[in-house]
Order: sequence, then structure tokens, then C-alpha cells
Amino acid sequence: MKISDITFIGLRSPLPAPAVFSWGSASERNVGLVRAQLDSGVEGWGETSVTFPLWSLEERAATVASLAPMFVGRTLDEPADIADVISAARVRTDRLRSLWSPVGISAALGAIEMALWDAYGKALETPVWQILGGTASEVPLYAVGFGGTPEQSAEAAASALADGFAKVKVRVGFDPDADEALVRTVSDRIGGGLLIDANMGWSRTEAQTMLRRLEPYDLGWLEEPLDRADLTGYAELREKATMPIAAGENCYSEEELIALATGGSIDVVMPDLARVGGLTAAIAGARAARESGRTYSTHHYASDIGFAAMLALCAVVGEPAPILRDISPWPLRTELLSDPLEISPGRALPYSGPGLSPSPRTPVLEEYRTL
Repeated sequence: MKISDITFIGLRSPLPAPAVFSWGSASERNVGLVRAQLDSGVEGWGETSVTFPLWSLEERAATVASLAPMFVGRTLDEPADIADVISAARVRTDRLRSLWSPVGISAALGAIEMALWDAYGKALETPVWQILGGTASEVPLYAVGFGGTPEQSAEAAASALADGFAKVKVRVGFDPDADEALVRTVSDRIGGGLLIDANMGWSRTEAQTMLRRLEPYDLGWLEEPLDRADLTGYAELREKATMPIAAGENCYSEEELIALATGGSIDVVMPDLARVGGLTAAIAGARAARESGRTYSTHHYASDIGFAAMLALCAVVGEPAPILRDISPWPLRTELLSDPLEISPGRALPYSGPGLSPSPRTPVLEEYRTL
């Protein structure tokens, strides 16, 4: 099987209400897809990470177009061939990563790799997780995507838990008093175990202060309290924290992810398949976490094409902590697939069809396509 074409398709749709993060807010959301075509006519699809900023969609389209010639004409006769073509592209772009954008390069390669795996699995009429020796079992989910006042977030969180979600998560990193009020209100309503995500919004001093303020609330984990590169700060925080520390979604290489997973500064490793460079790199990081006595919770904040790849990773590595399921109103998330995934509140099953996920629906691509 030869790769005949690699193309980028960019989608954008409005949000019913702005999504708010520590770095700002967004009133629209992107979906960045890569389509890999084989000379047999089989197509595979992968998804990159272009949630923010909005112009990352245009950047990723240009990056994928520049990388595509490295893949066209290459042969995929066995699974190792996918690793070989991705490895060759990483070597050729290694200096550019340092000079320009680690996330731009890794997220483009990650989507291409997913698309190649999807095409390969579809050509063999076999799920990718099965090709990689995995076992399908239910994956626990935590819910994220609550908005409004602290009281409204608390009510929505309690409803999600009642529906069957294993955990719920809220975002902090805005204002110390407001953050604590949100955590207190939601924790009082659900009885502890709340997951919180600071989106790298604190300095070391701020994180240490918030650690003391938030310790009484029996948190399930504290996610990304510091900048992704501040490993010393994470180690210092880990020594003082009574709740688990989670990070890893913003690692941009397999080596960086494994170093984080084995370094002892965090408890929950969060590989993002697109950002880290693909399924293979994310699997390596998750396995390193488990072998080091830690757990993992794979991450992808976009459509169900990427979510299906998360489930495949869990089938291969096994026994994850609950993984992210965004429940905020955004129809494009689920409408994109030609067949829905097997998802119930709190649980999901890996895709049982060939490849990584069902193919996208052409009418949806046409409706939301901007690139």
C-alpha cells in the first residue's frame, strides 16, 4: 500500500457561549483534520490540536501542506512502516522544531500519524487497537465543560456524577478568591474528589499559595498548575501537595513525555495524541507512567475523531484513570462522525470497526469547512 495523498481540512463553528480559560476566551472552535489516501482508494483520518488560538487552524494547514511531500509515495506494508515514515519526518524537522514551533510540527505529525493508522486499519478491516495488541474494555470518563456561576457549575457537576461520570473537572487560574469560591461551592455540592485545571495559569509562588488554600477540599487532582517546562517547580510542588498533580498534555515529543512520566514530579500523566506527535508517542508515555508506578489520563480537546484515538490508546495500554469528555454544548463534536461511538455518561468503548474511528460525514465537512 502506497500513500498517494495527504491533505488538511479545517473546520470552524460558533460556540453557544464563549469557552473561558486562564489565557482568555473563545467564541468559536476549530477542528483540524488530516486525510491520508492510499493508492488502493482507502482513506484514513486524523485530528490535530487547533483549539486555540483560532489562527492555529491556518498555521496547521500550511504546516501539513509542507510536510505532506515527505509521506507521499511511501509504502505501508506492515505496522512498523508507519513508525518509520513518522520517524524520518521527525528527523527532517528536528531543527525546525527548535527554531520555530514544537507544537506546530508535533501536532501536524500527530494528525498525519493518526490518519495513516486509520487508513492502515481500514485497509486491513481491523481496529487499530487490535493491530497493536490491545484489548477493548470500557474506559471511565470525567466530565468537563461547565460554565456559569459557581452554583450553576456545582449543579451541573452533580448532575454529571448522577448520570454516571466517574469524576468532574472545573477550570481555575483566574483569580485566587474566585478560584477558591468555585472549588468550595462545587466540592460542597459533590462531596469531594473534584478535578481542577489551572491551564498553566500560576507562577510558582501563586501555585504554592493556592495549594495551601485548596488543600481542605479533598481534590481528585490539580492539573497544570505551572508552565509546562517548569519541572523544578513541579517537583517542589509535588513535595508539598496532598492531592495528586497532573500534567503532560503540553508535552511536544515522546522524549519530553517520558521524562515527565518517569521524573517523579507528577502523579497523573496526560498524553495528548496530537500535541505529542501521534498515537505511538502517546502510548510510549502512558506505558512509561504505568511502569513508573503512576497512572495516565489521555487528553484531546476537540472532536470525536480524536476522542476515538484516545480510546484506542486506552485499549492498548490498559487501566487508565478517567479520561476527558467535554460535555459543553458544541454539536460539531459528535455530528462529525458517520457513525456514533459507543459512549454513555461515564463510560466509552473503543471503536470496534476498522481503523481508529468512523469516517467523517461529507455534509458536515462541507457545512463547516473554512480551509
